[in-house]
Amino acid sequence: MQLILFRGRPATGKTTLSNLLSAEINVPIIRKDDIYDQVIQLSVSHELRNKITFNIIYSILRSNIHNASTLIIDCPFQYDEDIKVLREWCKIHCVQLKTILVTCSDENIWAERFNERAKNPAPNQLITNFEAFRDRYQLMHIKPDDGELLVDTIDPPAKNLPKILLFVN
Repeated sequence: MQLILFRGRPATGKTTLSNLLSAEINVPIIRKDDIYDQVIQLSVSHELRNKITFNIIYSILRSNIHNASTLIIDCPFQYDEDIKVLREWCKIHCVQLKTILVTCSDENIWAERFNERAKNPAPNQLITNFEAFRDRYQLMHIKPDDGELLVDTIDPPAKNLPKILLFVN
């Protein structure tokens, strides 16, 4: 099995790029936000909803490790411990993992994306204000791991998609 992971901070463009890649190579997406938005009815605790969501993602992955499938994962994995756990899981299960770290180096563009989200936020979009986001995370940009593709969404998708296709093939 091969996993293609789009990870990064909120509102950087992970979903846009994962949708484009999925359409281009005809591969399904496991999107953390889709699961989280359904789990929200089960608990008021963000931590518990997150735990349930990750358990479901890993369960889906376990169900597919014995075939030659490719899956796209759209999930922040923005904390060092979370990405380490995924990398170790892939290593143990002989799963090929290609990670794409999505960022937005122009904070004006990034802030505008938060403004758009604020108009009609999904249940998983707990922070819809760029200043609140900045206060919560402090460190705005995640440092890419070795072998990880860094994609900056100040570039248009038409420029980023060929880089992504080259990386995953």
